[in-house]
Amino acid sequence: MAKGNTKDRIAQAAIHLFNERGTAAVSTNHIAEAAGVSPGNLYYHFRNKEEIIRAIFERMNTSWGQVFALPPGDQASPLANLRRMLEETFSLMWNYRFFYREFVALVRRDPELGQRYQGVRENGLANTEFLLKTFVEGGVLREPEDPTATPRLAKILWLITEFWLPFSEMGEEISRPERLHEGVELMMQVLRPYMTDEAVVEPGWDRHEAHMREDKS
Repeated sequence: MAKGNTKDRIAQAAIHLFNERGTAAVSTNHIAEAAGVSPGNLYYHFRNKEEIIRAIFERMNTSWGQVFALPPGDQASPLANLRRMLEETFSLMWNYRFFYREFVALVRRDPELGQRYQGVRENGLANTEFLLKTFVEGGVLREPEDPTATPRLAKILWLITEFWLPFSEMGEEISRPERLHEGVELMMQVLRPYMTDEAVVEPGWDRHEAHMREDKS
């Protein structure tokens, strides 16, 4: 089997095990067995578990870039693009849920991962500010009167992204991906005071309120 395919299989097996058991309970031997390779073959591709986690993080970061890319010539409304990004954001979080459950411990335990994560966070906040300005230009959001509002809003959205999954799982014996839609609606609610009148009346801007109206009818 090609080297790239084996490395990918190891990473996929690790993601599955980390999501199910957590990183501390999973050894490289567990990952090798799940991937169908020998421990020696695993070490040929990855020196240790930390290196596997770093590779998974890079894979996740690549997926983030795809989520927040606006396709050229996209005919979807800006509001539809905003909601799509939020929904895909939380879907991606579920796919890599072990990282969001443990990322504080992971970046503290591995300085190399921590340094890389810090760079990704800085770029992510800058990109979030850029997207907010893009949605202002698209007529979805109003330009805040306070020039410091946009970077603060970007930080709030980033905080929700980082901590919604562990918050939603507190007190629950079994994590459920269905809970993630609540994070989408929470982010939409945070953006609500900044939305233009045109965006608010657009169908589907707030699916939670739509469901509430349907239940009452």
